[in-house]
Amino acid sequence: MKIISAIVLSFMVFTSVVNAQNSKVTTAANARYAGEYDKAKQAIDEAILNEKTSVQAKTWVIRGDIHNDIAKDTSGKYSNIANPLDAAFESFKTALTMEDSKNYKVKVAEGLFTTYNLYFMKGLDAYNAGNIEDAYKNFYMANQANMIQMDANPLAILDTGVFYNMGLMAERLGKNAEAIAVYQKLLDIKYEDKDLYTKLSNLYTEGGRPDEALKILEAGRAAMPNDKDIMIAELNYYINANKLDILVTKLESAIALDPKNTDLYFVLGTTHGELIKLDSTNGKMHFDAAIVAYDKALALDPNRFDINLNAGALFYNTAIEMNKVMNALPLEKEKEYEALKVDRNKLYSRALPYFENAYKIDPTNTDCMLALKEIYVRLDMKEKADEMKAKLGN
Repeated sequence: MKIISAIVLSFMVFTSVVNAQNSKVTTAANARYAGEYDKAKQAIDEAILNEKTSVQAKTWVIRGDIHNDIAKDTSGKYSNIANPLDAAFESFKTALTMEDSKNYKVKVAEGLFTTYNLYFMKGLDAYNAGNIEDAYKNFYMANQANMIQMDANPLAILDTGVFYNMGLMAERLGKNAEAIAVYQKLLDIKYEDKDLYTKLSNLYTEGGRPDEALKILEAGRAAMPNDKDIMIAELNYYINANKLDILVTKLESAIALDPKNTDLYFVLGTTHGELIKLDSTNGKMHFDAAIVAYDKALALDPNRFDINLNAGALFYNTAIEMNKVMNALPLEKEKEYEALKVDRNKLYSRALPYFENAYKIDPTNTDCMLALKEIYVRLDMKEKADEMKAKLGN
């Protein structure tokens, strides 16, 4: 009988210890609902140190909820509690490692939903304050909380806004590998943002991965064939890669979509101008195509200095090359010389209106004035030649 009494007494002592610890969890929960977060924190922190309650998912869920509430509080009463949001995040993560976690996954997911939203708001505040590093860290943590939330509850979804902002901050900080990973995943899940294509392509280009950069732009053009920004990014790729023959075709397609874009005509004219040097067999064709492109641009905007200058330079530079041929002729080739002179002066005459228009737009440009002086001299326009010489100081 005494032995039985001893066993009963021992059981009662053991039960009272467990109940005492469970009461800490209950105290924490009750204090939380009463808004007494300091009391709730004290009780739950004691509970997680006990070997019985520390292995219960419920304990960690309540701890996460309490720290979420502290992180949300704006009264300043709990400002002495460091990093409550981090404590909430770690608590929910720990809850999922407990043997009985399957009974609390929905609760964990609900808590993490709050946690990641709080991180997101902290990220926005940091961004608005100009602290990009802190913004990135908080957006990163928001995404981490969101990802674990999705593991806890298959019905939860990826918050692409959080994810996208994380990528933006990574890019701003020069964390290109991180930004690439974010942008690529967003494209993979069909996130609708045309800027992703150009951003990701630029990052691949900066990282010395031009083939991947082009694939992204081609995917962008396929997904959004009428988007002008992606189109321009693709054109810039071919310009930087010096693939001028392909660039001409791309420009013509771009102009078909945007026929009033003077910049596209300007680039097309410049590209044909470069191809004159690289493709001598088709030099005349490229010359004519360049002038057609420049004239179309000027029909839209006659006050473009750069286009007037480039168009004039095509005729002018060809005339200069003809001058070299003329000067190399022997004296007995006077007839050939005079024939070339007529053709040369025709080129100068064609160049003249472009340069004069350019000069009206910017009368301080030395290159334009030097070309005009040369043309006026060659065409025997003495009064204008002297005027230009005076302006140039010679």
